[in-house]
Amino acid sequence: MSVADKAARGALWTVVSSMGGRAIGVLGTLLMTRFLDTDDIGEVYDAVILAMTANWLTIWGFGQYSVVKGRGPDAREVTWHAFVFYMVLGAISLGLVAIVGSQFTGMLRAPNAGKYIPWMALALFIRRIGAIPERVLTRQMKFRASGMSLAVGEFVYTAVALSLAAAGWGGMSIIVANIAQSIAVVVILVRAAGVADWATPHPLRMARIKDMLKYGLPLGVQGVAHNAARYWDNLAISHYFGPGAAGAYNMAYNLADVPAIQVGEQIALVLLPSMTELPVDRRAHALERSSALLSLIIFPLAVGLGLVAYPLIALLLPANKWQEVAPLLTVLACLSVFRPITWTLSAYMEAQAKTARLMYLEIAKVVLLLAGIALLQPFGLRAAAGAVGMAYGITAIAGVVMVVRQGPSWWRLLVGFLQPALACGIMGLAVWLSEHGLVAVGLDHPAILLVVGIVVGALAYVASALVIARSTSRDLLRLVKRALVKRRTTGEMAALDPPVPPASSPSSTTPP
Repeated sequence: MSVADKAARGALWTVVSSMGGRAIGVLGTLLMTRFLDTDDIGEVYDAVILAMTANWLTIWGFGQYSVVKGRGPDAREVTWHAFVFYMVLGAISLGLVAIVGSQFTGMLRAPNAGKYIPWMALALFIRRIGAIPERVLTRQMKFRASGMSLAVGEFVYTAVALSLAAAGWGGMSIIVANIAQSIAVVVILVRAAGVADWATPHPLRMARIKDMLKYGLPLGVQGVAHNAARYWDNLAISHYFGPGAAGAYNMAYNLADVPAIQVGEQIALVLLPSMTELPVDRRAHALERSSALLSLIIFPLAVGLGLVAYPLIALLLPANKWQEVAPLLTVLACLSVFRPITWTLSAYMEAQAKTARLMYLEIAKVVLLLAGIALLQPFGLRAAAGAVGMAYGITAIAGVVMVVRQGPSWWRLLVGFLQPALACGIMGLAVWLSEHGLVAVGLDHPAILLVVGIVVGALAYVASALVIARSTSRDLLRLVKRALVKRRTTGEMAALDPPVPPASSPSSTTPP
């Protein structure tokens, strides 16, 4: 099977399973608004982000190193080094934040957040146990268990969080649910990966450690900056506007992030091992192709979510402070347009071992984000939220400029981005006209506006994309079809061709 087919099948599996699990998680999060108010959510997530920050500080690209360098006879030695350093450094950073993390909650105007930090640190440490086994599966391009762990983990999280919130546990229900989710995810990943490929002890060699740090330290800094750009804006919003505003902002961000995380990130996870398997001279074309395909999928999901934000939130959330999520969702939806672009560029540069450039790009992003919020916060919460789109947009453009110097065609990349964007423009116009037409005749119930907006938007985008982005659309349909046919054929062959019994000894085959 070609690398493209493996990547397509892996992406299809992880996206479908992740979307199924995330659908449960999103539904649970929305139902939580019936039991917790914006202040409760804001304080819990302030604690979660502080604990996650300590976690990021000791993730130094060990997982990526085990994927890229963990091949051939040294695979187990590489993976063992990665696992040891991943766990030891995690114990140090998460242990420290559990002890002193409450000292930082005052500046966030969330004094009750401190009680959640030690328990969230425990949840993250448990999750680290499954990180290297998951990378072993990624290296082998076996994505089913990873997708399954996401789906099961979301189900466990939702069931535990809702049950405890309904029982009056308050914000602690979210923390306990995170611990339960981490345990479920780790169990699935360890069972799927086995133990030998990642937990077979080897002597720790200084040469290996130096090589691992040389590769991974820039990725570690990049990872901290990347995650800071994803989460520290919540801390900034809490600092400037209080935990209640941070709770509404976090809800809007999580909803806006669904297309990027549950589709774009899952595809991006497949890209790194796929890029690594390709010859160097074919990686530039793979970047051009994957960027166009990913844009074709993600852009309409992100833009469409922003178009239907108001009727969606009016239907889903209580008619109180949670309604502030709607305008924030409209503003934040743009981030799902830009984030997948950065992911494809990251996969390409990691495969090329250009990790220092990723580091600078992510540092610039977090600086732009926090500076933008600081500058725009006098104009209100919605204006401050606009800093997210600006930061991601500017750094996405800068990333494209970086990679075109290494071989990819800037024109093909630009076309791959612009064609879906134009189709989204047509979709937006169609949704706007249909909404105003319905309101003009008195059909302004949120359910009607939402259903019509989704149907009209989907039809308008598909029709325009098949014309404007004809080549990429055909490429996407062909890859999906081949992945589905391969999966169905494999299943039919397994059903029709029974397993061959083990060879018997001569005495056992002699008739009586």
